[in-house]
Amino acid sequence: MPPFGRHEVRRKAPLPYVLGIDVAQGRTHAATCHRQGPGWGEPEPLWLGERSPAAASALFLDDEGYLLTGDAAAQAGAQVPSRLLTGFHRRIGDDVPMLVEGEPFPPETLTTVLVEGIAEHAANLFGGPPHHLVLTHPGDWGGYRRDVLRRALAEAGFTAVTLVPGSIAALGAHLPLPGPGDQVAGVCEFGNDGVNVTLATATGAGGWQLGQSAEGVAPAAALSTLFALAGAASTSPKGLAGVVFCGDVPPHALPARPPCPMFAGPVPPAAAALGAATLATLRADHRGTPQEPPAVETTLLPKVDTLGELGERPPRPPVEITPFELPERTGPLSMFRRRRPLAAAVLVLAAAVSGVVITVTAREATAGPGTSPAPTPTPALAPTSADTPTPVDTPTHCTPSGEGHC
Repeated sequence: MPPFGRHEVRRKAPLPYVLGIDVAQGRTHAATCHRQGPGWGEPEPLWLGERSPAAASALFLDDEGYLLTGDAAAQAGAQVPSRLLTGFHRRIGDDVPMLVEGEPFPPETLTTVLVEGIAEHAANLFGGPPHHLVLTHPGDWGGYRRDVLRRALAEAGFTAVTLVPGSIAALGAHLPLPGPGDQVAGVCEFGNDGVNVTLATATGAGGWQLGQSAEGVAPAAALSTLFALAGAASTSPKGLAGVVFCGDVPPHALPARPPCPMFAGPVPPAAAALGAATLATLRADHRGTPQEPPAVETTLLPKVDTLGELGERPPRPPVEITPFELPERTGPLSMFRRRRPLAAAVLVLAAAVSGVVITVTAREATAGPGTSPAPTPTPALAPTSADTPTPVDTPTHCTPSGEGHC
């Protein structure tokens, strides 16, 4: 079965074209631009899905060890979820590979497989590989992640590749080349987790560069957040070169009287892919900035044909491990353990008091009711020579008088 479930006939004569691919969290879009005389035509969506131009950003490991792509992978994964792979594009650069049926797959390899399927599909349509490929990536990527992905693509045969942030690609759909002087523009990407608002700046022919951004903004506050970011950059809403709306843009999202040019296009979810194809035409004609910055990909069209040494992995933030303390027991044993000296003294005192009470109680029980307690014995005096002891065989009893005398 051909990639993305489409049966196409290969053209005999190659048709020069460039390819733009936007790998989003849930869906993947693609677009192409074809050579028309000395220039390039308008970007057109490349149909990937069975019912829509987009296809699922998914892969599926079948029984024969092959990876299915797109909607075919999503359908197969609905039956066997343990073999479905999603979210791999954002995992690029992680140490831990993704496991399916005990088989490890590096995230950059999975993205390369997805790109290969789209490129093969385009080659079947247009008779050969694209002259240039532009692939989007998240805006928070650094140089290390880009190098990891670029090397994986180069090993698969994709050497004419440009990697750009998705928001920069969306700007390319409507504002591919900034005007003269300093320019500021905005992008509002609508998704399931809110709106990602991004401010982009440009100086001369340097291309668009990423500025401040905010993620997870409520749709109703997207424009106000963008204008606040612009104000922090000393730019008024009227001074913006434009605002691009992309993604799942809700109806009536654009204001009736915008203070600056605003663009949504006929297919807002495909804006990044269409812009990527437009940027690919500039790169194919060797237009744009010639170098790529080391930290964040902010240039419009960097040079990526030659691969240097892979940079060092960015340091991970320090992790402080706090020992887990069990809750203290509330029983009597815990009280004894925490306060052993005090508890021991209390126990000794209680034992002494208990002994006295038991002794007194036992004496009273032995004497019986109505019996006076035995008189306290007086110490005997030492006998003298004049005293003659009288033996006593039986005790002498007396009857007490009213005054207590016998």
